[in-house]
Amino acid sequence: MILITGAARSGTSLTTQILKAHGCWLGSAVNSLYENTDIREQVLKPYLRAVDADPLGQDPLPDTGDLPPHHGLCRAIAERMEGGPGRWAYKDAKLALVWPAWAKMFPEAKWVIVRRKTEEIVESCIKASFMRAHGEDRAAWARWVEEHERRFEAMMTAGLDAIEVWPRKFIDDPEAFRPVAEHCGLEFNASAVCGAINPDRYHK
Repeated sequence: MILITGAARSGTSLTTQILKAHGCWLGSAVNSLYENTDIREQVLKPYLRAVDADPLGQDPLPDTGDLPPHHGLCRAIAERMEGGPGRWAYKDAKLALVWPAWAKMFPEAKWVIVRRKTEEIVESCIKASFMRAHGEDRAAWARWVEEHERRFEAMMTAGLDAIEVWPRKFIDDPEAFRPVAEHCGLEFNASAVCGAINPDRYHK
């Protein structure tokens, strides 16, 4: 199982698109952002609501130190991914908000943590119509990014089998994606990287 996360607007969709091109199976109910909508709507969001957090992952955020077990998680994922070819992969920025519960249920998972400069994420959040929690308050969005960064650090120090990836690096040099592919147990394909990248869109 490959789990892809990062702060929203950091490049998780691009990263997942490239992993899909390397042979990952995202399930059959996948939208244009490479999210499995069945898992997002029927598994992840209900859990966030159950812990009194924003199901959109904006405000409020859950306390990772006080998360209950995510009962039935493995079965729910298997039901939605069973029979698919290749390595299973699920992408959602909100995974970083509940990572202890998922790490407990998927101890062998390969994690991909997507990173981007704070100021770039803030600017993108302000431009994105669905990122509404903090409006045009740059300081509030910056604090939101910082909270994600604290969780990323906790994920790395907790010993998860995780790799951090900065999309800007493989946008500039497709070869920079090789460690990500190899971390996920996939054969690196430079053409798959090049075919997915549209540098003119990433900065928006």
